[in-house]
Amino acid sequence: MTTGQDQTQTLYDAAARTRAAVTDQRFAADVDEAIEYFGPDIASHVGRYDTGELFVPLQVWLGKWEPGASLVLQDRVVLVWGRTEVQHQIIPRKRPGGVAEVDVQVDAVTLWIDCDNPLNVRVRRYAGTMDVPATYADTLRPEKLDMVATAELPPELEQCPHCFGEITKGTEICPHCGKYLGEHKRSKKWLILLLLALLLLLLLIGAFLLLRGDDEDPAKPKPTPTATAEASAEPTQDPFRRISGPGWEGRAPRAFEISKVERQSGGKLLVRTLRGDDGLVIRIFHTPEEDANPGTFQVGDLKPLESSAKESNLAIVENYGIPECETRRCGDLLLNDPAWGGLAITVNATKGERLDAAKAIAESIKQR
Repeated sequence: MTTGQDQTQTLYDAAARTRAAVTDQRFAADVDEAIEYFGPDIASHVGRYDTGELFVPLQVWLGKWEPGASLVLQDRVVLVWGRTEVQHQIIPRKRPGGVAEVDVQVDAVTLWIDCDNPLNVRVRRYAGTMDVPATYADTLRPEKLDMVATAELPPELEQCPHCFGEITKGTEICPHCGKYLGEHKRSKKWLILLLLALLLLLLLIGAFLLLRGDDEDPAKPKPTPTATAEASAEPTQDPFRRISGPGWEGRAPRAFEISKVERQSGGKLLVRTLRGDDGLVIRIFHTPEEDANPGTFQVGDLKPLESSAKESNLAIVENYGIPECETRRCGDLLLNDPAWGGLAITVNATKGERLDAAKAIAESIKQR
């Protein structure tokens, strides 16, 4: 995206607007430092017709806290970070995911942002009329978005749906991100191949029937298959499937929809999601280098849990930072063992069949 005075001015306007609501001198110093390090990188993702709403210095967790900054625009949030190599992520403000407070301290709040590549960010608290962490979190909550969803562009321009850069209407390839924007013509190649395959199959069936009709010899009776032959010819499908991770393996019902492993926090956190009938959601959080614990979300005491892990407990958590547990209590099955580190199996239930399904998975987990 093209940069220039307008884009840089948008950044400074947002910073000035945020400064006016924060009287803490530390905030001004943090803003100046963030603009000095990340100003050009942020401005490169700002369009000439964008409006800056908020500018926030912050830190991003990637195995350790990395310095970063975030600019809130009218329809998206630009987030950059990196001590040596600057990285970025563009987060649409209208999206399926939300944001949750995962660690609230006196001097800072850690937020979990649910987006294409979920991130944990830490925002400091400052003195003033604005609660900076809460205000920043609200800008990332789709249900609280009360501004225009797109920039006010001239009639001949529009925004790229991928990078939000300004492009001329009718452009087929975005000059900023290189994504194809035109209509994809439906190819008839696969339909033709399918029809040819069907025709070939019909010809083979016809030839087979003709050959059988010419055979005058009566068919010899086939020997009665033994139980072993029947079992090998038509094996019964195992109702369970294997699941595994570094140092551990277990099993889950084959009927469950099981996602691929998501690597978060620079590979320090591995997440796999299992979905069953009637809204059942089970997530397996794996931290190979540290034990699993419910943190500040725990309510009540830990309960014993049967498993092959060296230490296993059942915790009840409230308002946990995942969509299915944001406004309710959920079960958190904790399996800690030197063979794999920490496993936390969350389920959107505290009793009944859903919790039993999560317990069955926990009991099946063993050293790999």
